[in-house]
Amino acid sequence: MILDLIAEAQAEGLSRKRACEVLSLSPRTFQRWNALPAPVMVASPPGLTVPTLDAPAMLRSRPYNALTASEAMAVIALIRSPQHADASCRELSLALLEGPKPAYVSHVTFWQYQRALGCHGPRGRQVAQGQHRTAPDTEWVSGPNQLWDWDITYLPTTERGVFFYLYSLLDHWSRKNIAWRISPRLISAEVQTLWDHGLINEDLLDQPAETWPKSLSDRGSQMRSQPTRRYFQKLGIPQLFSRPRTPDDNPYIEAHFATIKTHPVYPGFFANQAKAEDYFREFYPWYNEVHPHTRLNMLTPSQVHSGQSTRLRGERTAVKAATLAVRRANLKSQPFTMEMLIANPLPDVSDYPCYSWAGPKVVPAKQATPLD
Repeated sequence: MILDLIAEAQAEGLSRKRACEVLSLSPRTFQRWNALPAPVMVASPPGLTVPTLDAPAMLRSRPYNALTASEAMAVIALIRSPQHADASCRELSLALLEGPKPAYVSHVTFWQYQRALGCHGPRGRQVAQGQHRTAPDTEWVSGPNQLWDWDITYLPTTERGVFFYLYSLLDHWSRKNIAWRISPRLISAEVQTLWDHGLINEDLLDQPAETWPKSLSDRGSQMRSQPTRRYFQKLGIPQLFSRPRTPDDNPYIEAHFATIKTHPVYPGFFANQAKAEDYFREFYPWYNEVHPHTRLNMLTPSQVHSGQSTRLRGERTAVKAATLAVRRANLKSQPFTMEMLIANPLPDVSDYPCYSWAGPKVVPAKQATPLD
């Protein structure tokens, strides 16, 4: 119908370009449609006619730079050869170019032939690395010292490009920091020392090795190095790894580092290792003993780790119920305004523990300014 309208407009003296503009149609689209064979009407159910094409679709002419039959056979033979099973399309292109019968075939053409033959998948070690990985299973954790999360984070110094490294070990169930270390190096020996201290701190050395916690970490070089693997194999501790570039698989240690770096009194940088160790000697007792976690029902890691969760939550539920009962009993009392409350003397809360912007100590004065 559109072709007929344009033909009628041209017969009336309107240009094809203008007719296409009126119909919001690209002239190239009209040209392509006009090149198709004309449809014919075939018999259909009563009252319905369907247009069909009575001629085969137009065939495109073969490009002038297309491969010859012998070249295509050479490409297919090279792709299917066992000695080139792990070669990429670029390597195959160079192999043909530098082979006994040199010929140029672009790597893109090789890739197209690989797709057509179903040979464009991962190669070599990529086969194992490219397999679909699932998130590590942590649903089975039901108590402390069953799974420990650990990771390493950078601690900036006053010198550009120089860092200290914080090795931290957390209990997956209670978020309690089991052990930590500060080191100027990223090495497996520090990981092993970190775990040694964790096992000692939790008095697990006298327990059967089958009851020791499993390890959960990302896929950093210190986590997957041979010394680290041999260490865990020697202790009989299974290693769980998060998926590549998926920090959500090990979220508690990531949130732990965020708590450290965003704390109001975090100095931002450390002049030397001793300063860093002094800071974290005060930070971690506060983190374990004072800092409540929302996901822990506003309990501290130490309270959950020591099994006080059920008792404390019961006590808080009782206090909440009593408070709501008092409010319901006073529901019909005289209303009050904020001005009335301010006019009355406020209670003294100076002895209440406050940490939200105070932290384990006062804000330290920075002794040096980091380089810009």
